[in-house]
Amino acid sequence: MTDPSPTVAFAPPDPSFDKKFGVITFGLLLLAILGSTYLHHFQPQVLKVPDNKDLASWTRPAFEHTVIYDRLTDDERERLLEEGVPQGDQLLYQFFVMDLFTILLGWICFRHARKYFGFWMASCFLIGSFVFTGLEESMWILLGRFNPQTTSSPLGEPVYGTYWFTKGGLWFLETPITACIGWFFLAYSCVLVAGKVFPKMALLGRATVGGLIAMGIDLWMDPIATSAQVMNWVWSKGDVLLVLGIPHTNFIGWFLLIFLFAIFWENLPRFEERWGRAKATLIFYAIIFGTEIAILVFFMIWIAILGNLFASMGIEHAVTIPKGW
Repeated sequence: MTDPSPTVAFAPPDPSFDKKFGVITFGLLLLAILGSTYLHHFQPQVLKVPDNKDLASWTRPAFEHTVIYDRLTDDERERLLEEGVPQGDQLLYQFFVMDLFTILLGWICFRHARKYFGFWMASCFLIGSFVFTGLEESMWILLGRFNPQTTSSPLGEPVYGTYWFTKGGLWFLETPITACIGWFFLAYSCVLVAGKVFPKMALLGRATVGGLIAMGIDLWMDPIATSAQVMNWVWSKGDVLLVLGIPHTNFIGWFLLIFLFAIFWENLPRFEERWGRAKATLIFYAIIFGTEIAILVFFMIWIAILGNLFASMGIEHAVTIPKGW
């Protein structure tokens, strides 16, 4: 089998560094997962984790302030209030079906990446995308959950909190590992496909293709994940534009994250050539953390611009969804 993406330079093995790098990074990640999982399931009051069985207790946002509320019929609302989030209390199912299946898919992609790009680059993709996703999601979740003030959308409507995930056995901060590892194998697959289909295309073009493929997958995946029958995550009202019932920023975020991550990762061999493997690793992760903040700021500016545009067009309310949609 030929190299699936000949445009990426192969990083030759460095056994001494790779072993140390693997022990430290995977060890720290494991500790973060174990600590986060303990807090989420056994000390939920610390991070104010919403109760999947008692939707009436939800705050920031309350149940009636969520996007899913507007999508439900009256009967569906009553059923959820009585029964709670579907499979929301089935931890064994979440551990042994959702988590293990996701880990298996992630392991398959990691083995493929290690075979063709070496342990260092494969690990940087896995750890980098895992942390990239977990931090970005958790920042938004916790900012909304711990902000004591009710904010307003650019159109003046009250916004209570942001969003959160409802299911997961293992967690990284307030993001289930199904989201973190799922982002890894989707991102890796999209970047790989872009490289196979357009091997002679420049990096920016291939990163764009990879981002668009991922966004296309998410366009059909998230409406299902947020349906009343699944409810894997819950988003507050207040977004000025919804696409298929999902805040449009979610799809822009998918494109941006994979587009930027592909560029950073494919430049790892150049970083190594210039600074050495150890320093290249630190620079790679520093760029990722800096990008997290930049994306956060970008969306704040973007939402304000879009809100002002809508207001100038005479739109006084954010886009809503008819009941039972």
